[in-house]
Amino acid sequence: MTIPFEPLLNIPGIRVLSVKYDEYTITCQIESTQGYSICHTCGRKATEFHEHGQELELRHLPLCGRHVILRLRPKRYRCRYCEGVVTTTEQAEWYDAKAGGTKAYTESLLLELVNGTLQDVAKKHGVTYDVVRGVLKRYVKGEVDWSQIKVLRLLGVDEISLLKGHSDFVTLVSAHDETGKPIVLAVLKGREKKTLVDFLKTIPTRLQETIKEVCTDLYDGFIHAVEEVLPQAKIVADRFHMAKLYRAAVDELRKTELKALKGVLTHEEYAGLKGVLWALRKRHEHLTPEEQALLDRLFEASPLLRKAYHLREKLTRIFDKKHSKNSGRRAIRRWMAAVRKSGLDCFDNFLTPLENRMDLITNYFISRSSSGWVEGLNNKIKVLKGRAYGVKNLGNLFRRIWLDLKGYEAFAH
Repeated sequence: MTIPFEPLLNIPGIRVLSVKYDEYTITCQIESTQGYSICHTCGRKATEFHEHGQELELRHLPLCGRHVILRLRPKRYRCRYCEGVVTTTEQAEWYDAKAGGTKAYTESLLLELVNGTLQDVAKKHGVTYDVVRGVLKRYVKGEVDWSQIKVLRLLGVDEISLLKGHSDFVTLVSAHDETGKPIVLAVLKGREKKTLVDFLKTIPTRLQETIKEVCTDLYDGFIHAVEEVLPQAKIVADRFHMAKLYRAAVDELRKTELKALKGVLTHEEYAGLKGVLWALRKRHEHLTPEEQALLDRLFEASPLLRKAYHLREKLTRIFDKKHSKNSGRRAIRRWMAAVRKSGLDCFDNFLTPLENRMDLITNYFISRSSSGWVEGLNNKIKVLKGRAYGVKNLGNLFRRIWLDLKGYEAFAH
């Protein structure tokens, strides 16, 4: 009894004519059973067979650990509705001749590329790097498809550096989809106001009108761009960027104090402060008993660090508490007064933007919106850069971010 091979391939509208195989590859000669083409002149069905076209070699999903190659000679049909000899080659939904594979196969490449690398996927399938890159470029757009987005309520704007230690910045604009999942809208070269203005103007009017809030850091270029293009949107100074600033102030004081303590403490006393960096960066409620004891030794030697640490934790609790905009503003001003009274100068550079952008900062207390998901995207991009050995083409970077975010949803059928 001969078992038909068509069910194993799971491709509609084909007949398997012959099968050859060796240790590594299964090669199938197939033909289409579609029986027509769509005339490229009149758009009607052409059903009169004319001839076979040039043979195609298509990669398909592997079977039993072997690569599968399909050989197909597409049929050309003559249109009886058009004058003269008008022929058209049949087209089928299940393969992509330019990509050199079936749709199922190309989608499997894209699935493996999610959180993977072009090099690894190419090696695994025994194809070239250019083949995998070509599939990515053909199936994933290098810019946002606005037609797929129904609403934009909250935007996040942030900057990242593509090369550590270099001023090779890009601006990342992101949002949430209708289900609350993060989506990337743009990866823009540089961080100039004009660049962001130009992009924001490309957002369709129907979507611009749905934007209620924009979370950003305190960079004037971003703030002014949003004010110019999206005047109806409330700008919220991102809480996590604020936290970076005031936590960095304590970190700088730690460096100064530890340098001074090294000269006054004994070798054993200074060695007893080992690991203080990570303990000091933790929130108080997350400290282990051992870490608390370590900080107690540090604070006994450095009262200034004790003050700075408690002031840092106090400001964090203000943002944690469910304040109104006005009560949040009053709480922050009381904190600023406490800082000035403390005699510490490590927060001086933070107090100025805190005062100048108080309105945007306290907008956080209205709906408690933040761009924490943007930080998640940033971390994903950092991992992506490590996998891809640096992605400098912004279109390709957009594709890779989109694929990591939406790949399973789009191609896992």
